[in-house]
Amino acid sequence: MNVTIKTLFFLFISSLVRLFLPKRVVGKANVEKTLFFLTALLLSPWVYSAKLAIVIDDLGYHPKEDAQILALPQAVSVAIIPAAPHAKARNQQAHQQGRDILIHMPMETVSKIKIEGGGLHLGMTQDEVNQRVQTAKNIISNAIGMNNHMGSAATADVPLMTKLMTALREHHLFFLDSRTIGRSMAGKIAKEQGVRALDRHIFLDDSDAFADVQRQFQAAVQYAQKHGTAIAIGHPRKNTIAVLQAGIANLPSDVQLVSMGSLWRNEKVVPPKPFIFLFSATPAPTSAPPYENVPSLRGVP
Repeated sequence: MNVTIKTLFFLFISSLVRLFLPKRVVGKANVEKTLFFLTALLLSPWVYSAKLAIVIDDLGYHPKEDAQILALPQAVSVAIIPAAPHAKARNQQAHQQGRDILIHMPMETVSKIKIEGGGLHLGMTQDEVNQRVQTAKNIISNAIGMNNHMGSAATADVPLMTKLMTALREHHLFFLDSRTIGRSMAGKIAKEQGVRALDRHIFLDDSDAFADVQRQFQAAVQYAQKHGTAIAIGHPRKNTIAVLQAGIANLPSDVQLVSMGSLWRNEKVVPPKPFIFLFSATPAPTSAPPYENVPSLRGVP
């Protein structure tokens, strides 16, 4: 609800109170108390609309950190690099938890940093892209989507993105654009190819300093509160894990942690019963369609 609708709604409730309550009851104090109660009661379904999705990239390399990530709530999604030594094991572990899994596909960078084997490069043919995607899917067999590992050059390249989206469509995978470059064409091409695409809004740990990760986590929460949805990406690092352990456990009552699959399927969190808003800060975990997509943030690091 925006401010105008909230104001109109409040005036409507005020009129009902004055119309139906006995005149002897409608004193100023009673009206204020009644309005507060009814407004809280009736507006409570809208205060649980904010959704925060968190994806942790680069799983498959470090068993200790991976285990700590997999100990986070189930709604935290993971992105596994196919070439990582423990990729198949992480795929099975996350799947057994009912956790959403993405293929974290290495892609060519503008700076020509060497990427892992099996990645995507400019100039590849459709058959080569198909083969790379198929190989990755064979390893990360329970993946429901893909996001880019690096890829500042790849995601800005129309021919490569067209071939990638063609391959993803065949596998019924969505694409999460990590937005490693501002002029990414991934979302536009995905839409043209009939592939569902979402954008990262916040990077949690561009800086590994604890205070910086905390600041970015709060930025993700605030973005969700303002826009309805936030997608944050982080990595299996000590400070990131510590911030997530504390931050997820203490999310504001108007923000719910949701999985990437929930966003992909256009699900909307069902609000709790009104009295939960009045007497409890615990959000309801259930979900049901539909979900209205929120425009991605531009210019966020």
